[in-house]
Amino acid sequence: MGLAAKIAQNTFWQIVGKFAGTVLGLITIALMTRYLGREGFGYYTTIISFLQFFGVLIDFGLQMATAQMLSRPGVNQHKIFANILTVRLLSAIVFLGTASALVWFLPYPLAIKLGVGVASFSFFFISLQSVLIGLYQKQMAMAEVAIAEVWGRFILLLGVWLAVMLDWGLLAVIVAVSLGSLVNFLYLVIGARKHLILKLEVDFKVWRQIWDVSWPLAVTISLTLVYFRADTIILSLVRPAEEVGIYGAAYKVLETLIQFPYLFLGLILPLLTEFYLTSKVLFEKTLQKSFDFMAILAVPMVMATWLLAEKIMEFVAGADFVIAAGPLRILIVGAAMIYFGALAGYAIVACGLQKKMIWFYLFDAVFSLAAYLIFIPIFSYWAAAILTLATETVIALSAFYVLRRETKARINLWVLGKSLLASLVMGLCLYPLLNQNILTLVIIGAVIYFLALYLLRGYDKREVMDMIKLKKI
Repeated sequence: MGLAAKIAQNTFWQIVGKFAGTVLGLITIALMTRYLGREGFGYYTTIISFLQFFGVLIDFGLQMATAQMLSRPGVNQHKIFANILTVRLLSAIVFLGTASALVWFLPYPLAIKLGVGVASFSFFFISLQSVLIGLYQKQMAMAEVAIAEVWGRFILLLGVWLAVMLDWGLLAVIVAVSLGSLVNFLYLVIGARKHLILKLEVDFKVWRQIWDVSWPLAVTISLTLVYFRADTIILSLVRPAEEVGIYGAAYKVLETLIQFPYLFLGLILPLLTEFYLTSKVLFEKTLQKSFDFMAILAVPMVMATWLLAEKIMEFVAGADFVIAAGPLRILIVGAAMIYFGALAGYAIVACGLQKKMIWFYLFDAVFSLAAYLIFIPIFSYWAAAILTLATETVIALSAFYVLRRETKARINLWVLGKSLLASLVMGLCLYPLLNQNILTLVIIGAVIYFLALYLLRGYDKREVMDMIKLKKI
């Protein structure tokens, strides 16, 4: 199978798996929000956001470093992966242990403090999963990752359903979250043994190599967590739990939607790394096609969400959370910025230019933290949403600036413009139909958008046919 077909097959199965996982996840969130209510879901959001803050520190850039280092010609993959796995295990123990201890010194209710302790097991398994995913990305075996996620989401849904039916409360919901992560992790461990022998190893020479690759990523990721997670934590400390629940429900939609570009980018990273070293023409062509792909996904997503925000929140979280439509309309533009910023960020990693972004991340982190502390106590989740959009826009523009300056790669905006025009056509057609149910509107909108984009020659039918040919490797 050709390289493009391999990418297509892996992307296809990831999309299928992610679609199934997203459906299961949305059902789970629907159960949670309706059972816990605004205050209870605010507690849940605080627990998860608090641990996600430390979860970002655990990552230390190792997922991207794994795929990048294993893609280098002639490397000892077994040795590198064994050492990366050891580093990840130690970092997970240190940071999650710190989080579980630190939460007892903060002015949170007992339910949140206990919940952090229970949910830390989920984040422990997730942290180990991410390194394994780097291995699967290198092997282009992402179908297995998709299956693992579906199993994990199914166990989570089953656990939450039992907690709701038997009225076991918030902690039982958190236990279900941890069990789902455990199942996902175990499936990946079993599958990974077909590609490499899984073992732990301490070789400080290899650790130095890992450090050289990962430390710029670790710094930028650590700064990222300030502007990406600090808003919810500050909100939970200065505003009522109900407001945290409202923001958390809108943010959950954003988190669901921003998973999709990373499925594609995880497969593109090894190719960008190789092409940057061997063929600048192929590097720029791959970058352009990836940008076009992001535009085709992100632009109609923003338009549809602006039109259907109330229906989306009622569908996802219930009538009590329709008020979250306001911050959702702001966050969805931030999600589009994440799509483009993630592409530029992955390309920068592929080129080994991570250090060039550190000052931009530092500025964004300092600016956002100061703004969060000033405005969130006054304007609540409105400030959190607006500042999230602002910070993601700064990072996306900065990443493309660095990429253009260092690689001279040019991005053509024709497909972006056609996506905007096709989205406007979709919006005008959907507006008179807003009394219909959301599923009908989504289907109609998708058909109109892709038809309009095709008529505008936003994509080539032959390229699409080539991409969907699924043959055995």
